[in-house]
Amino acid sequence: MNQPKPFDCEYSPQFAELLGKLGISLAVSTYQAGKVIVVSSVNNDRLIQLPRTFPGAMGMAAFEGKLAVANTNEVVLLRNEPSLAAGYPTKPGIYDSIYLPRASFYTGNLALHDMEFVNGKLLAVNTQFSSVSEIKSESNFVSVWQPPFISDLQPEDRCHLNGMAVAGGQIKYLTALGQGDQPHQWRESKMNGGVLMEYPSGKIILDNLSMPHSPRVYDDELYLLNSAQGELIKVDPRHKSYEVIVSLGGFARGMARYGDYLFIGVSKLRHNSPVFADLPIAKTSFAGVIAVYLPYKTVVGFMKYTMSVDEIYDVKILHSLRPSILSADMDIHKAAYALGQKSFWKETEKSQPQPQSQPQSAPLKRSYSTQVIKNVALSVIKRKFPALINDDFDSNGDYGDKDLMTALVVVLEQKPAAMALVQMKGEKSFNVPSFKVMPEHYGRGVEQYLVRQIDIVAGHNKIDWDNRSDFFDEK
Repeated sequence: MNQPKPFDCEYSPQFAELLGKLGISLAVSTYQAGKVIVVSSVNNDRLIQLPRTFPGAMGMAAFEGKLAVANTNEVVLLRNEPSLAAGYPTKPGIYDSIYLPRASFYTGNLALHDMEFVNGKLLAVNTQFSSVSEIKSESNFVSVWQPPFISDLQPEDRCHLNGMAVAGGQIKYLTALGQGDQPHQWRESKMNGGVLMEYPSGKIILDNLSMPHSPRVYDDELYLLNSAQGELIKVDPRHKSYEVIVSLGGFARGMARYGDYLFIGVSKLRHNSPVFADLPIAKTSFAGVIAVYLPYKTVVGFMKYTMSVDEIYDVKILHSLRPSILSADMDIHKAAYALGQKSFWKETEKSQPQPQSQPQSAPLKRSYSTQVIKNVALSVIKRKFPALINDDFDSNGDYGDKDLMTALVVVLEQKPAAMALVQMKGEKSFNVPSFKVMPEHYGRGVEQYLVRQIDIVAGHNKIDWDNRSDFFDEK
């Protein structure tokens, strides 16, 4: 039995297919694990993750290639630099966008929840100070609004203000877990003291909510998560009523929309807490993301973490099929230079110098193709592609000339550039006994492209690639 690995997850086939067909990825923040995890689809049938370190990651804001992440004591601003993506030094030819850290605002511990870019300003729900605040470089924050029942700006988390809905370039609604004006007073009735407020009046639209989060306005309709009940609800502000759209089976928090689909974060309940023990979702809660098809009001896919992640705060859409993201603790981001019209990666000390007799290889352009030769004798392959067999292949003595192989040959500029040999091992798995790239194509992304072609073979045939980790590590 395989041992679970960090960030292992289960997911429905529909979830991976949906991300692929929509051409998007998800950014998921988890303060408990201290990560922002980028979730993408590969070949529309499996998920791949990039967990990046952002200590205490909570609220995020995404707008026009910018991504802001609220950490425990700071807000990190990242920007997408797609011109640098294809040449990413350790995995060239893999990514179509890449988010790089560009600035850090040292806010102190504000427990920042929802964040949004609004008319050029970065606004955040400042839970510690019970206010909506602008994040600026001149100070820790600038308070721009407080609920009318809050009498003073103090770091006392009086009402647990948390959610903010923005539409038409302005704030529309906010959520809080209570209406108290004393330190942590919201805790006295946190299971049924939640409120939805109108902005800027602070007028109460709904009360008696169960730990509400993530209000959002979609097509002039107001939705929010009645979190402790695991419900997505649609609110009628005029009549101060709501209807349950779908039950999610977990503590719901974090929501983003793409087209007719909502992607909603869910978290495990703390099972040892007597507060949650009697809730309907106490036995079904898990950490992950659920996809909801809004026109039919139904769940159409999910991903569920089995390791490392218990609590999720936010979910954002990244308009890219295969994005990467670099956190400030990754030294590689220091080698990236984006200069307006010009961008490049600086050569690092670990880079291997090219022989003087060979020119520096340019990044691989997508003018290559793959030739698949199925179930052919090894002797035939050796005759046809002798230079593309591993140098030590014959020395291990595991394969005879009559053994049948499938050859995947990468052709670049009408010449063979690399080859992998695939041999079946029963009906459920295969091995790759030879994998070679011609020296003149080192560093041009051929290795990664060839690995992806083997992945495609595995995916189409629903079989496992036994020694995949010997060649490529997705993380």
